[in-house]
Amino acid sequence: MRKVIYYLCFLLLLFLISIIPTSAKEINTCTRSNDNLHVRDNLVKNNISDILSTPCVDESLKVYDFGDLLTDLEEENLYNEAREFIEYTNYDIALVTISENNKGSAMVYADDFYDYNLFGKNETRNGLLLLIDMDTREIYVSTTGYAIKMYDDARLGIDEIYYNTNSVLDYGFDYVKNGEYYNAFSSMIKRLTEFYSLGYPSSNSNMEISTTGKPIIIRHISYSFVGGIAAIITLIITIIFYNISRLKIKVTSTVSYMQKQNITTRNDFLVNSVVTHTLRHTDTGSSGGGSSGGSSYHSSSSGSFHGGGGRGF
Repeated sequence: MRKVIYYLCFLLLLFLISIIPTSAKEINTCTRSNDNLHVRDNLVKNNISDILSTPCVDESLKVYDFGDLLTDLEEENLYNEAREFIEYTNYDIALVTISENNKGSAMVYADDFYDYNLFGKNETRNGLLLLIDMDTREIYVSTTGYAIKMYDDARLGIDEIYYNTNSVLDYGFDYVKNGEYYNAFSSMIKRLTEFYSLGYPSSNSNMEISTTGKPIIIRHISYSFVGGIAAIITLIITIIFYNISRLKIKVTSTVSYMQKQNITTRNDFLVNSVVTHTLRHTDTGSSGGGSSGGSSYHSSSSGSFHGGGGRGF
């Protein structure tokens, strides 16, 4: 009888184990090594230590709660919200929490996590990463590809002058301070979606994204500048023709005078000449970089370009 009881207890234990949901915190899906870094083939691999120190994850999960700040239900809800955002914008998105930052910087961690995993849509790897870093006490947004152009500094709220302006970070900041991490992520996704529906901000009207994902600032020549150059060229041509006309009149007058005075000469006069005019061009170009009031951006350890920024809490 005792054996039967033990056997039944064992079966009950197995049943309980089977119905306990697998923890969503087990999100590492691969182990990086020098022989297999698990990164994109075309990625710069100069900084092996940066790659090896970055978690290797399944990019389809979208929610990576290393900091154990979310419940399983909250993770599931955020996953669904992330998928809706991706479907609407065609931008990728990853939501990450950490309790320890082995890279010492929220910006570096966010950029590396995005770069050294398979995130990003299309060749330019369009997308964002939202990070809650409990180690450095910072909430951070990293943008890549055309997301750099879509979400400028004002929309993200990464500078003090943009605090309390209904920016993306404004939507999440108070929730993070109060420990409401699900609401922080959810609210920021909502604000990102609203900004996307408005189209690119006017502050980035002179920005384009190259096929490698690098932001390029295009310097447009104003109509007033073109008009000024045209006026100068017209004035120069007018002066040239005026001087040529005066030269012809002077030569004609001299010949007529000599004929009237019956003046002859045994020498032939050279009356044809060549006059060369050189037009100096003014270089109106200027150095490249982020546009004032637009999106600031930087290069990460992988050689990729990212926009974004963060806010301490």
